[in-house]
Amino acid sequence: MGLESLDEFLKKFYTDRGKDKTLIDLHLHTNYSDGFISGKSLLHYLEDKNYLIAVTDHNAIGGNILLRKLGINVIPGIELGCCDGFELLVYFASEDDMVYFYKGYVEPNKNKIRMAKTTKDIEYYLTALKNFECYKSIPHIAGVAQKNFIKNKDYIYNVIGRVDAIEIHNHALPNSRNLIAEDIQKKYNLGITFGSDSHFMDEVKSFYNYINEIKAKKSIAEDYFQKVKLLGGLGQKHLVYGLKGLEK
Repeated sequence: MGLESLDEFLKKFYTDRGKDKTLIDLHLHTNYSDGFISGKSLLHYLEDKNYLIAVTDHNAIGGNILLRKLGINVIPGIELGCCDGFELLVYFASEDDMVYFYKGYVEPNKNKIRMAKTTKDIEYYLTALKNFECYKSIPHIAGVAQKNFIKNKDYIYNVIGRVDAIEIHNHALPNSRNLIAEDIQKKYNLGITFGSDSHFMDEVKSFYNYINEIKAKKSIAEDYFQKVKLLGGLGQKHLVYGLKGLEK
């Protein structure tokens, strides 16, 4: 998983600073959706690195815009959530296109209770995206539970025929699930994306170590604590979002 394996649409956002270190992460979440990653923490982490990153917040673009204001050449992107739980990573050619799409097709259709969902289905979004220069990728296609689209979305093969890529490595998933995704990508001869699907900076760093083949020792206790932190943090964020929606 390197820069050379990606489509030119994505590679044009690569920032080469002449550094020895490189981070490529096409799927991460900031504190503008259910993540806990701030713009300043990313800015600091990228100081000594070449990078190609995409902030893909759930039905939100504020974090993406903020990073660009901070001077980070981030790929304009979003993770669309459909009414049945299907999700789609969309990368735009420009911030203007991202904002226009968000204002016209996402913001008016937000689910007031569920952060990761809207009130529209994937057909609605695929049709709307025909009007934009963008690159579409299916994330965690063989994920866990409701995110296992291969098993629980009977229209998945129709969607596969209408996207540009499959996410072949999602760092939040077991390797066995990613291998299934890679097999699907090869079978349908699609492009690839990959990323940490991170919500905390620790996960960004873990993915960086992984793609650069840096062995980082982690105890069982540390691994358990990280998972508890992730589940607890995500649960809290989604609960707060839902409660605010009920108040409106």
